[in-house]
Amino acid sequence: MNFLNPRRVRRGTVAALTGGLTLLALGTIAPLGAQASLLCTETISGPHSGVIIVASGQKLCLDGAVQDGAIDVDSGGALSVVNHSIITGAVTLRSGFDDLRFCDSTTVRGAISATGSRGFVHIGGDEQALACGANSIDGAVTVDANSGKVTVANNDIAGEVVASGNLGGPDLEGTMISGNQIGGALTCTGNTPPPNNGGTSNVVGGDRSGQTCAVSTF
Repeated sequence: MNFLNPRRVRRGTVAALTGGLTLLALGTIAPLGAQASLLCTETISGPHSGVIIVASGQKLCLDGAVQDGAIDVDSGGALSVVNHSIITGAVTLRSGFDDLRFCDSTTVRGAISATGSRGFVHIGGDEQALACGANSIDGAVTVDANSGKVTVANNDIAGEVVASGNLGGPDLEGTMISGNQIGGALTCTGNTPPPNNGGTSNVVGGDRSGQTCAVSTF
């Protein structure tokens, strides 16, 4: 796979690279490491420049990466960002993507938009077995029409947070928005069940509106 241009990657190319190896930035090859359990098809560590498009059937993992360029995840793709990775640019996951894990990392001039997941969305604050630390997000966070559990927790978010139409997964675990520092507004509409804050309020610089998010102590 060539990540040095924004062209969509063909499945045949991915299959040729998934025999126990991951492609790192600058063309070096290394075995699957800490994220092996996440079934990464490709891993980037260290510096990399250029827009990345994650195609259907791929799971891209950024592990200690410094990514200069936006990341766009197509339907059927997945993304994991961990270990103090830095992304300069927007992170966009399109309807039908599999899952998102964004932990202990930073965006620069970059919003995060996750729409229509078929799995989980964790942007900080994962209380499950795989710990997910807080992030610094230089932009807005939008989580919309996701089918699985959604967690947005303990982050420093410069822009607004919008949660709409999330369905909470088969167990109706719902949408958790907890312990964030939010520079803009907090807006929640049409989530089933309504969002919860897990007992830890958010600090919101802008207006609060919709469902439980309108409450001043949410």
